[in-house]
Amino acid sequence: MTQIQEQAIELIRQLPDSKIQAIITLAADELQLTKLQIDSHVSRKKQAFAELEKIQLDFPDDFDAELERKKSLEEKYGRLD
Repeated sequence: MTQIQEQAIELIRQLPDSKIQAIITLAADELQLTKLQIDSHVSRKKQAFAELEKIQLDFPDDFDAELERKKSLEEKYGRLD
């Protein structure tokens, strides 16, 4: 347990039960919001990947991806040797 978690527990122990319910509600809401944010982020990633998979790329038979990568890097950054 982290130091901040221990501090929170110690403060919560000092509160009456009627006040702890508000903290429980807040924590539950924060957990739900965090889960929604993560789910949304994952959903956006999946959507972007699906869109990329739909792209039809017609490369010539003699296309050399590694050569093109090297040429692009050299063009952008100069000689890489």
